[in-house]
Amino acid sequence: MGSSFCVEGAWSGRYSEMAFPHAITFTGSGALFTPEGILFATPTHSVEPLYVLQAQGWLHCSNSLRLVLSSAADDIDYAYLYYDVDITCMAFGLKHRISRIPTRNHNWVTIHRYCNVIIGRDLSIKILQKKQPACFENYSDYRTLLNEEVSLTIQNSADAQRVVRYTPVSTISTGYDSAAVSVIAKEAGCREFVTFATSVDGTNDSGKQIGHILGLEVTEYDPTTYRSRNDLPEAEFAATGGGGGSVILTALEHRLSGKILLTGHYGGEAWERATNKGGINMVNWDSAGADMLYFRARVGFTFLAVPSIGYSQYMSLQSIANSEEMRPWSLLREEYDRPIPRRIVEEAGVPRELFGHTKKFAARSLNYCNPISVIEPNLQHVMAETSYRHFCKWAKQVKLYQSRIDRLIFRIIRSKKVQTAAKHLGIVLPRAPLLPIRFRKRRTHHRLLFHWGMEQIKGQYIARDGPRLIGPH
Repeated sequence: MGSSFCVEGAWSGRYSEMAFPHAITFTGSGALFTPEGILFATPTHSVEPLYVLQAQGWLHCSNSLRLVLSSAADDIDYAYLYYDVDITCMAFGLKHRISRIPTRNHNWVTIHRYCNVIIGRDLSIKILQKKQPACFENYSDYRTLLNEEVSLTIQNSADAQRVVRYTPVSTISTGYDSAAVSVIAKEAGCREFVTFATSVDGTNDSGKQIGHILGLEVTEYDPTTYRSRNDLPEAEFAATGGGGGSVILTALEHRLSGKILLTGHYGGEAWERATNKGGINMVNWDSAGADMLYFRARVGFTFLAVPSIGYSQYMSLQSIANSEEMRPWSLLREEYDRPIPRRIVEEAGVPRELFGHTKKFAARSLNYCNPISVIEPNLQHVMAETSYRHFCKWAKQVKLYQSRIDRLIFRIIRSKKVQTAAKHLGIVLPRAPLLPIRFRKRRTHHRLLFHWGMEQIKGQYIARDGPRLIGPH
């Protein structure tokens, strides 16, 4: 915090220059006084936005929706059941995202991702694009950028001029993404590595063997530890609107304070070769990492999704992954084939058979963020017992449908007859839906997890601790 800036996070540049809004890599968020007004910066990944609310002559801006609403003496509208879908609707990229959500007091909160926002003295809002890396010519070009950006960001996070400094810790597993991230993290000076013992299906997912080959000290954790807690550990994750699966990080909560956590989030979108669900405009199919904001703010750490670095040059990455140069590191299969991270890990000395063969997940998601899923997790199987009982009791107070007409309209909107007719007529519907993606989701109690989470953390965010308020001068 300074007289002309405030920032939480780190970036690939000198700390003294405070050029975080224009860095290729920026974790966290920040604000900076400029001649045009106050510039607010989002991170250079798209899963943590800035929320802006204008009401009664004031403007409220924060990376925390709960903070913005409390500062404005407003709240969410408990009759609106699609906050989670709206907030995490990056599945189709920046051009097709939901850009605003309603409030209890009939205001609108605008959502800004992967951009800089300048607020003028008259409360006007101007959006600036993030600085883009150049297109990558080949694997070496891309690998060099990853090394440089990670190294510079870690150096920035530990700068002696900082009031808050961070030391790096990296995740590692038997999957492509975190294994590759750990190799890059080690090269940048990281000495702490953590892994989860098992995946959701109970199979081994520990990165300890890979870590041993790489010469790393890896600490192993049980991803189900949170389920024995009785303090509603899922609430602050659900309150983001994200999937909630990052609740497993509470197992290493004591290790995360003062850390910059390096993760493999965005690996599927940035590195998958054949059946890639990524795309231009920062497409993020399942919003991985979008549920950590309140947890990391409370614990005091930031996170760097390494595959998000350079992801804005999506076409370059796809060209590299499918190039002749990368064929020796391709398994030539249609699912889960990622030559870029495979090359990173194999060239570090890890045998091919030890990683990247079956897609595994350690996260126990409370709901699925991708827009295609209509089946949701069994909450009783993924929530702590105390949390599940508390949520079920709380959810009984909120109606899923306001009336029979509401139920009927919703069913008509979600009808598959249009899709069936299109197929018979040979019409190819666009990948981005004609109707908002919220209508693809079933109206189940999973839509209330966000409301429940926001209610539980409300007491932590009161007006006197709110974001800076900007009013007319």
